[in-house]
Amino acid sequence: FVEKILRIQPEIQKLYLLIRASNNDLAAQRLQNEVFQTDLFALLRDKWRQEFDSFISEKVIAIAGDIAVENLGLKDENLKNTMFQEIDLIVNSAASTNFDER
Repeated sequence: FVEKILRIQPEIQKLYLLIRASNNDLAAQRLQNEVFQTDLFALLRDKWRQEFDSFISEKVIAIAGDIAVENLGLKDENLKNTMFQEIDLIVNSAASTNFDER
């Protein structure tokens, strides 16, 4: 979904991606290693070539958090306020990895 948005709507301003991690640096590292380095992003890497990393860093913000926690687990009040002011659309693709859920 993220790849398609970036590919067909490159003028999008920001995508805030909530990632389960203990801090924003680890969230960004996880996003880079587990998402942007996959073959799925080959078309975008080919299109943007040397500018791929700067394109991604300009458009995508990795946020450490948890959808199951109040305020999404966001600890940084300034970031939370900025996000709540800038976000126009929320897409929830979260899922529980606890298979004993009701």
